[in-house]
Amino acid sequence: MRVILAGGGIGGLTAAIALRHHGIDVLVLEQAEAMVEIGAGIQIASNAAIVLREIGVENAIREVGVKPLSYDYRDLRTGKMLYQAPLGDEAASRYGAPMYNVHRADLIDILNNAVPRANVRLGAKCVAVSQTADKVEVKLQTGETLTADVLVGCDGIHSVVRQHLRGTEEKHFANILMWRSLISAEDVEGLGLEERGNYWFGPGRTLITYWVRPKKLYSILASVPANEVHRESWSDNGDISEMLRSFEDAEPRARAMLEKCKSAFITGMYYRDPIDNWTSGRITMLGDAAHPMVPFLAAGAGQSIEDAWTLARVLSRGKNDIPSALIEYQNRRLPRTTRIQSGARAVVKLMHETENQRVMNRNGRWKGMARIDPMAETSWGLAWDYDVVKSVEGPPGEVLNVTGLREGKKLKRPESQRAFNMWKHAFQPEDVARGHDGLRDAYERFLTTNFPLPDTAVAEEVELGEVKAWQVSSDTTPHGNTILHFHGGGYLLGSAKASLEYAARLAATVDGTCYTVEYRLAPEHPYPAAIDDALCAYRALLTKGIPSSSILLSGESAGGGLAIALAIALRTSGEPLPAGILAVAPFTDLTLSGPSIREFNGDDPAANRDLLTFMGASYFQGHEPTDPLVSPLFGDLRNLPPIFLTASEGETLLDDTRRMAERAEKAGVDVTLRVVEDSVHVYTIFPFLPETRDTMKEVGIWAKRWLRRNDTRHQAAE
Repeated sequence: MRVILAGGGIGGLTAAIALRHHGIDVLVLEQAEAMVEIGAGIQIASNAAIVLREIGVENAIREVGVKPLSYDYRDLRTGKMLYQAPLGDEAASRYGAPMYNVHRADLIDILNNAVPRANVRLGAKCVAVSQTADKVEVKLQTGETLTADVLVGCDGIHSVVRQHLRGTEEKHFANILMWRSLISAEDVEGLGLEERGNYWFGPGRTLITYWVRPKKLYSILASVPANEVHRESWSDNGDISEMLRSFEDAEPRARAMLEKCKSAFITGMYYRDPIDNWTSGRITMLGDAAHPMVPFLAAGAGQSIEDAWTLARVLSRGKNDIPSALIEYQNRRLPRTTRIQSGARAVVKLMHETENQRVMNRNGRWKGMARIDPMAETSWGLAWDYDVVKSVEGPPGEVLNVTGLREGKKLKRPESQRAFNMWKHAFQPEDVARGHDGLRDAYERFLTTNFPLPDTAVAEEVELGEVKAWQVSSDTTPHGNTILHFHGGGYLLGSAKASLEYAARLAATVDGTCYTVEYRLAPEHPYPAAIDDALCAYRALLTKGIPSSSILLSGESAGGGLAIALAIALRTSGEPLPAGILAVAPFTDLTLSGPSIREFNGDDPAANRDLLTFMGASYFQGHEPTDPLVSPLFGDLRNLPPIFLTASEGETLLDDTRRMAERAEKAGVDVTLRVVEDSVHVYTIFPFLPETRDTMKEVGIWAKRWLRRNDTRHQAAE
């Protein structure tokens, strides 16, 4: 087999080494006349270092690069530490290899030296490609035509190969410009710039800085809003006054560092949207040709390197059917690269917040994540915690998609698979790329599209004290019993209005009325906003004359945890307790210590560890997550009303549910626990599931045991 690699950058050279490692002949076509790499630093994370070790170049990288001890996030204006992600030996042990910071030119040089000269042609610009059933042809600018068995486009965001496969496509500008510069060790002496990722974050701008040659060369990437730079040409320029103006309010150490820059070059930040196909017949792509991404997850080069190993390994096994082998390569890579593309854009958005309140919310989230995610697995693990060398030997369906779900995961029954698929497609790549704003819009779309209010129910927007809510009931049922419901969404997503269909079924289950509460959401409104709103709504029901003995608290996921926390708060303050609590897959432990969170990570289409960490930290921020009003699992559960708990086997919050049942029983609470098989997170919101109908019947019977109707006789007795 002979493979032509169009492009001699990091991806193309790594692919050449990996293919030769597997006994496949290669020819790298590089349009430049010499292998000269402009630029500054590049970060090679553990996931890429594993491949570089496998192809025999890690030792050379170790000799010229730097192993950072940590990523240190600081406030640009004050210098205050915001977050620290440990690296060094600790990360190497966790992820299987170290992180390396190197100069791009050094990395290109190392890779280039590992490919024999006979396998590289410089000054070879591809201008056209074609294929037949048994070969590919590449036409060079010189007019020469080359043939091979496979063509791989490694030619970057402006790929000729991609244009051949997909036609002209729009690329997107992120409205961010990036200044890059290198400073000698002598110039930064005395500034205390350790061998770490020294990062500063300010409104709309960042400084990403680190050593790329130990005690020799320091790299700076300074990103600024596009409207702050005005010039005819973005190129090498000794005048850095514009860059300094963008950071005039930087804290003294950061400012002093920038003032040491003698020159800088500037580039725009561009990307393309994820695509669903990058392979046709004997032609495929890798790296930025297939999935160009913004650089703020330090993952672009790493994904190219992962692509290269996967391509080589799959082709070595599929020599007899090359088109099928290339489809397998794509199937193994596309879900992961889509996840990284979207995640990188979300990080760009997060790190370039401009509004002061959103900056405070982000910094508060980082503080919370430092408490429950000390190894920064949620921040960086989605890119780093991956061994492609091992993964490519397993089934293709094991790869995680954009929402962190194993692509090949299936349930047994058609009904449960239908619910599973609805969760699976609830969040699209663009939603993930927009951060919590996109997730919030997507979740609202998911609920309102799939679960509209039935014609048999009546919903009215009301106020419970100072809290907005929706009152939902049916004209055909009595209104004596009351459910106070709290929607799910990790304290970050969801709304009362989007939960109206479920609220209508809850009301029908108890022959009464359901109030679904529009409690305030994080990160704009961190703890104690949600519990304060819950208390306000409950007290408003009492003020309306509804006795506590006629009230049932209800919630799913975060709402289930909130319902239990509300009962704890009421018991502690000596106020009348509700008749019972219905909690479906409650989020009761925001420290994420439940074993099922790791055990079923990747199996649950609705909730994974990364998302739960992000949500939980957004809510409690600087507060202690073991506070019982944040994580009711750690509370005193004595004398609480009866609790009906239910969850599904295989969901991440299963142990939050089971442990709550165990602790409540030990505290003397009357507990009903129902765990269903072959289903999904908060299965009760899916009315078509048989287990939903069975559970709601059981809830109705359970509720009648504890609810006392709010009729005239009951009021007289009171």
